[in-house]
Amino acid sequence: MRTCVGAIAKADKAFDLIQNGDKIAVGVSGGKDSMILLKALGIYKKIAHHEKKIDFEVVGIHLKMNLCFIDYDPIISYWEKYGVEFKIVDTIMGEILRRQMKANKIQCSLCSKLKKAILIEEAKKMGCNKVAMGHHGDDAIETFFMNLINEGRIATFKPKMYLDRSDIWFIRPLILAREKAIAKAAKTEQMPVVPCGCPMEGFTQRDAMKDFLHQNFYKNKKWAISYKNFLHALINGKECDLWFVDDNTQLIDIVEKTKKDYLKK
Repeated sequence: MRTCVGAIAKADKAFDLIQNGDKIAVGVSGGKDSMILLKALGIYKKIAHHEKKIDFEVVGIHLKMNLCFIDYDPIISYWEKYGVEFKIVDTIMGEILRRQMKANKIQCSLCSKLKKAILIEEAKKMGCNKVAMGHHGDDAIETFFMNLINEGRIATFKPKMYLDRSDIWFIRPLILAREKAIAKAAKTEQMPVVPCGCPMEGFTQRDAMKDFLHQNFYKNKKWAISYKNFLHALINGKECDLWFVDDNTQLIDIVEKTKKDYLKK
């Protein structure tokens, strides 16, 4: 757990994620990442108060997708034991997702949009100005490669972003944490987890990318430093040397300049 709390402290320092007076709603799926995030933020809250004189509140919100029966008693009891405010919200997401299935598959993008919208709504009801998600460094790297391969974009999600339409911040405090450190903490803490109930779990493009990176890089001694360098590349702005950045670090829209050439093909 100390490693995860330390990662949050580093991310807060690097990306200025948390300010005095914040009320943060953690989106708790019931998996290890979000469960650890809620507990680690509670610990970091005490550290921030003592060392930085910053006070903020943390609450947990779980959205019931209603795709299958799930016993929530273990996680409800867990947070009651530690005195953490934890809310479970009933939704009709399962009904909507089933109606919108394509080729007998749940649409991941639709699911993500629904969860995000409902989570923001519930967070604002609780007086929160920020929503925290459990995405970690492995997720950021996987997203980078998925965007590169599937969409031809060099991009990943941001550590924090302001949603002006909703007037709320999205933050990812575990962005500098490794998934294996989170898994170890969850095991050490004997933290209960519940499945999301999604039939696509384990069969998504993200799962395939995760397996690819682990088998070809992270578990390969020849590329032992790959994870560190992948993550470093996402924050190493001074050494970004791509075709669309000129000598004055100005962005150039080469796609627009060569659009006619693309259209010929």
